[in-house]
Amino acid sequence: MIASLRQMCFPREFRIAPPCWPEDMPARFERMAAALLSERPTVDPPPFDSPPNPDLKVQQRLLADVCTGLWRLRGRMLKPGSDEPLDEMRRAYRHLQSVWDALRQAGIEIRDHTGELVPEGGVYALKAIAFEPRPGFTRETVIETIRPSVYYRSETIQMGEVIIGTPPRPEEAVPGR
Repeated sequence: MIASLRQMCFPREFRIAPPCWPEDMPARFERMAAALLSERPTVDPPPFDSPPNPDLKVQQRLLADVCTGLWRLRGRMLKPGSDEPLDEMRRAYRHLQSVWDALRQAGIEIRDHTGELVPEGGVYALKAIAFEPRPGFTRETVIETIRPSVYYRSETIQMGEVIIGTPPRPEEAVPGR
C-alpha cells in the first residue's frame, strides 16, 4: 500500500505499474532461497567440462576473458615490482583480491609468466608473440606476459601469450680472419 501511495506523488505518465508476477512466484523464491542456503544444492551442477554442453567453448571464453580482465586490473593496482597495492587503490584492491580468492577456491588459476625461464629444448605451453635479444641473458626468459594462462583444475582454458627475452646472438665471424 505504501508503494501505491508513493506512486501518487508523481504525474500519471511517470507512475510505474506493479509487477505482473505469477501467483506462485513467492513460493518459487522461497524454494530457490532454501536451496541456496542449504549446505548442498538439491541438484548437483553439471561438471564444468561435461561433453553434452554445446556452450562449453562460450563459457570457457567468457571465463578466460573475465580472468584476463581481472589480471590486468590487478596489475594496474599494484606497485611496480611488488604484490602491494598502490595507496590510492587499497580499498578497491581488497574487493578485487576477494574475487581472485573466490576464483582460486573454485579451482581456477590465473598465471602470470613474467620472469619464468623457458625450458631448454622442452615444450613450453605458451604462445610466444615476440622474441627480443637482451644483453646479459644466458637463457630464454619471459620478459612480459601479454595474456595470462588460465587453468581450471589443471585443464588449460587459455594459453598464455608472452614476449620472450633471448640471449644476444654471438657476433658473426669476420671474413678473412
